[in-house]
Amino acid sequence: MEGWKKWYIVIAIVFIVTAIAGKIIRTQAPDTGLAEVDQLEDLLSLPVELEYALGDNGSKGVVVKDLTQNQENYIRQAEEADIIVLAESTGNLQFTTGTYGQEIRVSSVIKGSEWIDQNEKCWVWRNYGMEVMDGKIVYRNVLNLMQTGSYLVFLKRNQLNEYRSEKEFQTASEYFGYLQIPESKAQPIKQSQRNTLYKEWSELSIFTVSEEIADAWNQIAEILIQKFAKIEG
Repeated sequence: MEGWKKWYIVIAIVFIVTAIAGKIIRTQAPDTGLAEVDQLEDLLSLPVELEYALGDNGSKGVVVKDLTQNQENYIRQAEEADIIVLAESTGNLQFTTGTYGQEIRVSSVIKGSEWIDQNEKCWVWRNYGMEVMDGKIVYRNVLNLMQTGSYLVFLKRNQLNEYRSEKEFQTASEYFGYLQIPESKAQPIKQSQRNTLYKEWSELSIFTVSEEIADAWNQIAEILIQKFAKIEG
C-alpha cells in the first residue's frame, strides 16, 4: 500500500476512535438535554453558552490582521480542498466529546466527484462542538452549525469511506469549512447572546466580537462564494 494511503487511513482511524470514545463519554455525562439532540430543531429551545468568539481575550487586532494579511492563504486552503460541493443541510446532528457531525445531501459536485456523488448524503465532521461542561451545554467552535438551507462545503477526502455504508468527511478549513448560500453576512455576536437559548444566535454564521473581524471574514467568504457557487448558479 502506498505511503500516502496508509497515512490517510491512520488519520481517519484516529478520528473515528476519538468519535466513538466521545459517544461513550457523552452517555455517561449529566443530562442537560443534549443527549436527546439528534436534529437541529431539538437544539433551538435549549440554553447554550458560547465558549469563544473570534477576537476574545483581547485578540481582536491579531485576528483582523490574520484575516486580512493571510486572505490569500485562507482562499487557497479552501480552493485546494479535495471535495467542493453545494449541499443542503438535513438538520441531522451527532455530538461527541470533542467532535460533532452534521448530515448533508449533495446538490452538486464542483470538485471531487471520485469521492462523492450528486444527491448522496454524507456526514461532515469537525472538532469541538456542543459539550456538557459543569452541568451546562457549551458550544466550543467559532463556526456555527449549518442551519436549514444550502451551503458551499469544502471537505477533505476520506480513504475509509470505501469500507463504510455512510460516508464521513472532515472540513478542509477551520473558519471557512462551509458557507451559507445565498451568502449570510457575518455580524458580531452580542454579549447578551452568549449564554441564552440557542435559537437566539442560531442564524449567525461565525462568531466574532467586532465589525472589523466580521468584515474581514465576509470578504473571504464572498470571494469563495463568487468563485464556486456562481459556477453552478
